[in-house]
Amino acid sequence: MVSLRRSTWGLLVLLIVPFFTHAQLLTGLERPLDVSMTPQYPAAGEEVRLSVSSYGLDLDRSAIIWYADGKEIARNTTETKVTAGKLGSLINITVVAEETDGLIGSGSARIRPTEVDLIWSSDSYAPPYFKGRKLAGSSARIRAEALVRFTRADGTMIPSNEIIYTWHRGTTRILQGRGRSSVEFAGPALFSSEEVTVSAQSTDGAYVGRASVRISGVDPTLELYENHPLFGVLYHRALTGSVVTAEKEQRVTAVPYFAHVSTPEEKALSYSWSVAGGPVRPNPDEPQNLTVTSNGYAGPARIELDLTSASDLFLKARGSWELVFSESALFSGSGSDDPFARPE
Repeated sequence: MVSLRRSTWGLLVLLIVPFFTHAQLLTGLERPLDVSMTPQYPAAGEEVRLSVSSYGLDLDRSAIIWYADGKEIARNTTETKVTAGKLGSLINITVVAEETDGLIGSGSARIRPTEVDLIWSSDSYAPPYFKGRKLAGSSARIRAEALVRFTRADGTMIPSNEIIYTWHRGTTRILQGRGRSSVEFAGPALFSSEEVTVSAQSTDGAYVGRASVRISGVDPTLELYENHPLFGVLYHRALTGSVVTAEKEQRVTAVPYFAHVSTPEEKALSYSWSVAGGPVRPNPDEPQNLTVTSNGYAGPARIELDLTSASDLFLKARGSWELVFSESALFSGSGSDDPFARPE
């Protein structure tokens, strides 16, 4: 009987010891490691810097191993680098750390390259064939659009209606929803700027991307162009500095870049022209145009323009140009009742 009892007690000890060891191992694996990526949303082929941190483990006193898709890539370092694959490909990152006393922690990350472009434009004015972006002039409205390329493993693209878009203006969320790839909002105040951000995520959460842009409010600017009698306004060549002309009559057109108008002829706009220091009343039907006539005078004539708007109190644009005639001249504006003579 005594022998049987001793054997039974020994068996119980053997059963308890393995269970305790396994429970201790599980407790160690529950220590989380935080893995961060820079950039957070990498593009295809971009180098990604990975770093690990932890509040539960002393990483300086731990053995650390990094894995990419199960293959060891670095050891005993809190940072490493991985090159992202092609668009839509996936690299699974795992890092394991073990302290000298046996405590264990692990963390993971996924590197799946995506592409998100954020484009924007305003409803401010720009002349025909203008190839640049319409900047955010005073009182303008902005339209932003996200171009998202989420590529599946088979090479197909995830359609926009399977992507959830979240739009922020600064820290304020202004729109969120499935397929909401564009948004419209009031532009920033004059001389201020705002950051607009869009985050895109596939409905299954497997693909994530983000893009942001800073939009600045700008003061509308005035440019002056020759208005040719045969070819019309020569938008490809703005008049800058001193412009010499041998013509007896020079017709010019002012373009209010990025003013919040649909056309330069809008009645709310007020064009205040002056030539050689004297005011010239513009043609009410074409206030953006001015005709300067030569009559025997040779020399420079300063053309100045102030532009304001009755519907936009923030619109105040000013331009100044010099037109040099090669012979004696008198100056008159289109629609003037009395020609304006250059003072002696």
